[in-house]
Amino acid sequence: MPSWAGDPAGRAEALRRLHDMVLDHRDDLVTLLVADAGLPVGLAAAHLDDPVARLLAPTLVAEAAGEVIAVITPATSPLAVALDAIGPALAAGGAVVLKPAAAVSLVALELARIAALALPPGVLTVLTTRDVDVAIALTTDPQADAVHFTGSAVNGERVRATAAGAGKRVELDLGGVARVDASHAPDPAAVVARAAAAMCVHSGQGCRLPATVVVPAGRYDEMVEVAARTMAAIGLGDPADPATVCSPVLSPVQRGRVLRYLAIAESEGGQFATGGHGVERDGGWWIAPTVVAGLTAESRLAREEILGPVLVVLPDPPADGVAVYG
Repeated sequence: MPSWAGDPAGRAEALRRLHDMVLDHRDDLVTLLVADAGLPVGLAAAHLDDPVARLLAPTLVAEAAGEVIAVITPATSPLAVALDAIGPALAAGGAVVLKPAAAVSLVALELARIAALALPPGVLTVLTTRDVDVAIALTTDPQADAVHFTGSAVNGERVRATAAGAGKRVELDLGGVARVDASHAPDPAAVVARAAAAMCVHSGQGCRLPATVVVPAGRYDEMVEVAARTMAAIGLGDPADPATVCSPVLSPVQRGRVLRYLAIAESEGGQFATGGHGVERDGGWWIAPTVVAGLTAESRLAREEILGPVLVVLPDPPADGVAVYG
């Protein structure tokens, strides 16, 4: 790509065309985000408008000049993560091969269609497949100079090992469990309510959300009830409704994953202050917003990423390390 890499003015013009054309097709992309990813339409600004705006002022990655970069994106935020990786790479004179999560590939394909009208041939390629091995093959392909991966820590480590072993430059943005400590907060109920509300947004399908909150042991039942009331009040809704916060999960596979974690919670002695089950309704794969009490910090739910509308409430550890609820 000598002409692309050596033409900063041309690249800036192409990125502006891409920016303008994505905005021209905003309604179509929002419709796909709602239908394909179950994203509440009220989140369109964070998942579309903001990353599109950043195309006009990307953070330059000097190493990307003239490189081919494999960008592997997650299902939880398919368009925002893709645009935030594509913009800096193209601005530096690189080219991108985008591998989206299979469950939300329609959004990426629409982006590819738009990009084909705005960018020179070969600058952005989109590869859709359900074959995980294809994503791994991208990390070892001699034509790829670098790999940008966003997703789970487990898959990220696999990508890092194979890409680094093949001599690629690797950038990882990994998910994981976030824990909020409200045990010494001036207003722990407010902290708990914010965590419960955050876990309802897009059904808790996001990176580093406050999936576990630690509360004062002496106010444990009270804090669990705050979380339960908050989640029950939010409830479930149609992602096409601007008022909706908690939408369906991405796929039947993801629904099954969350339900397995809820079964694990019960096997570990957990209790559901609200939710704890799937919901049968049209328009997607639904999980009731759930508050889990009665677990310890050693529980799998407190240590592993669930990617569902599930909040675990732990006490600031009592002497025996066991949470007692009710």
